[in-house]
Amino acid sequence: MAVRPEGAAEVRTARVLASVPWVVVLLGVCVLVALLVVALLSFRTRERGDGPRAAPPVFLPTVPAAVSPTGGPTPAGVERRTVSPRPSRSGRTPSPRVATASPSATRVSAPAVAPTPARTVSARYEVGTDGRDGTEAVLSVTNSTSQAVEWRVELAFDDDMWALRVSDDSGVSVWGRGDGEFVVRGTRSLAPGDTRTLRLRLGWGESGTRPLRCTVNGVSCRLG
Repeated sequence: MAVRPEGAAEVRTARVLASVPWVVVLLGVCVLVALLVVALLSFRTRERGDGPRAAPPVFLPTVPAAVSPTGGPTPAGVERRTVSPRPSRSGRTPSPRVATASPSATRVSAPAVAPTPARTVSARYEVGTDGRDGTEAVLSVTNSTSQAVEWRVELAFDDDMWALRVSDDSGVSVWGRGDGEFVVRGTRSLAPGDTRTLRLRLGWGESGTRPLRCTVNGVSCRLG
């Protein structure tokens, strides 16, 4: 059995005691490093979880380049306003109006009475008898107005009627147009309410011939 010397044991103990502080220091340093790493990891985790979220990217709208009247593009930054024409009053659509019938509008108006035509100059032609000894035709002209007027009678017979004579030709003119047409005209005005009576002979005494047309101042005569 080997026996260790007494001095050797003391030296070993002294060495162990001398190395113990360094071991403690080294362990302390390792613990601090570990704590530092854990603190850093926890801080980064909190920073990522609790930090504000990033806002979505904002894209600014781009204005397309407008074509200017001169043909070149207009810068996008310049705003061009166009004045819209005001609607004219004539172009406005009128709103429909509901017509309400008033009591006075439903009344039936009395028919208008046609005015009585003013009385003018009138004439009447009465046929006589045929033959040389027959009675003469009578032409009466009456002025129904309130003032003196001039009168003119136009007579039309067959084409073979070539003559017309007036028994009392004072104040009367007679002329033929041909083809059986004659004009009897007063040379003096006819007084208001007055009547002029003329006796007519046709051809060689054919007073019984009825005229085809008889007018006085454009108004038809009465035939009898």
